[in-house]
Amino acid sequence: MQPRVGGRAHNAGWAIVATLALGILACGRPAEAPTPSQSDEPRYGGQLNVRADQDPYDWDITYTGKTGLMGDSMGLAYDSLLSFKSGPGIGHTEMILQPRLAERWQAAPDGRSFTFYLRKGVKYANQPPLNGREVTSADAKFAYEYLTRTGELEKKNLPQAQMSWMFEGLKNIETPDRYTLVVSFDEPFVPFLSYAASEWTPVLPREIYEQEGHYKDRILGSGPYQLDRGASQQTTRWVFKKNPDYWDAGKPYLDEIRWLVLRDEAAELAAFQSKQLDVVQDLGYREAQDLMKTYPQAGMFEYTNPLGFRFFVSQVRKGPMNDLRVRKALDLAIDRDEILRTVAGGKGKWSMPGVFPDTFTAEEARRYIKYDPEEAKRLLAQAGFENGVDLEWIIVNNESPTNMAWIQLVQAQVKKVGMNINLKLLERQEQRKRKYAGDYDLDYGVGLGNAEADIDSTLFASYYSRSSYNNSKVNDPVLDDLVLAQRRETDPAKRQDLIRRASIRLQEMSWAPYLIYPPKFTFWQPHVKSYHPHFGSKAEFPFVWMER
Repeated sequence: MQPRVGGRAHNAGWAIVATLALGILACGRPAEAPTPSQSDEPRYGGQLNVRADQDPYDWDITYTGKTGLMGDSMGLAYDSLLSFKSGPGIGHTEMILQPRLAERWQAAPDGRSFTFYLRKGVKYANQPPLNGREVTSADAKFAYEYLTRTGELEKKNLPQAQMSWMFEGLKNIETPDRYTLVVSFDEPFVPFLSYAASEWTPVLPREIYEQEGHYKDRILGSGPYQLDRGASQQTTRWVFKKNPDYWDAGKPYLDEIRWLVLRDEAAELAAFQSKQLDVVQDLGYREAQDLMKTYPQAGMFEYTNPLGFRFFVSQVRKGPMNDLRVRKALDLAIDRDEILRTVAGGKGKWSMPGVFPDTFTAEEARRYIKYDPEEAKRLLAQAGFENGVDLEWIIVNNESPTNMAWIQLVQAQVKKVGMNINLKLLERQEQRKRKYAGDYDLDYGVGLGNAEADIDSTLFASYYSRSSYNNSKVNDPVLDDLVLAQRRETDPAKRQDLIRRASIRLQEMSWAPYLIYPPKFTFWQPHVKSYHPHFGSKAEFPFVWMER
């Protein structure tokens, strides 16, 4: 797989660095190509139905973080400066930068500054208070300052922004003219071009902030679809209607995208088979096998999840998990091969912490990770828990059968060495509240988590001591140095070595036991065309069309 960087105006030296740096992200084995979903010319009209597992908490990613429908909607209502290509011939994790609001861009050779040249004539949606006005560099500047609480927002006493780690070390933002934006950092920041393509760095309109002081209650931007509150209904559906003034001529094709609120995966699968849903995303192995048997005509895409099943062990709650010996005992008590056999159908491989599947070979992972229940017992006894230790694991109460299968399997495995885990089932909002506060012994990850356009998104956001997303409050000076060094290193080979060393340090200290990289599956109805799931987009269907 050869990741590339698109765009028309790059500094030649930095373009090479950026291309190779993105290569580190090209994670896992290349995914199989999706079942072809193109036929002739795109058709206009129609309604795409997809599942939301809950109502949105609000629409402001700086407060709530990226989760559920709120996060998935960023790519519908807003645009970012850049984006990633997807489509025929593009691998699921092949990260190729392309223009979006910025028609071209440049990066300084030292990786400290980035210049974006915005398209002229792009307009926000023609709804109050924006009323179809033009998007300019001043909007991008304000949006980035809001996402980081810097510049004119610095003294507004706003809470720390959840996604500010994507701009760590920001020095200043300049607008030399109406269509040029220059973003500068104190240190080299290799991942930033990729973060400019993330849906979590949208160009927000300032008018909504000026009226309300936040973006919690309204989602309105320049994107291909805009929320129709009148057609939406709490607990039932959230409707996004086509933006007729979208800047990309001829798009989008659909009239609307409807998120149907279905609390559990069983209801989702039933709705798909009865054709009430057009797409089901990110199914686990068991659910996918059943669906392939009962509904073989559906389009299907299989890929390896870019992050493994994983634990978070809180250092906030003073208890057993503060002890390295207890953390190591947990890691040593987990039989990953049994998880692969029983939950993943033998697919996937052991997962090293905080990195994507091709960072280490399967053989290397097994050198660093061990299954040794007797050593786990010895370490527990040494830590003063020879009679066992009780732990609490907070779980979302509508978790999928595949995920509950590995959770309960791990619970049974570690019980054999004296670790008694109580599964605390919580509503998602309460589970997230406790997660963000570090109020748990054990938390878990099953999807992409913080994983975004660069591996830095996981290493820095989740494990750097001063990151706002380091909910477990890992504080390891050795790890911090490695994490900072990899985001500043413009030489791709040296950067990859630093990333590997950071993962090894995570494993040595058992800050975050990872289990396996599982297989995942997405399905769509035969009438859905031009659908190409891609790691770089959370809402992957703005430009699909319907043949019926």
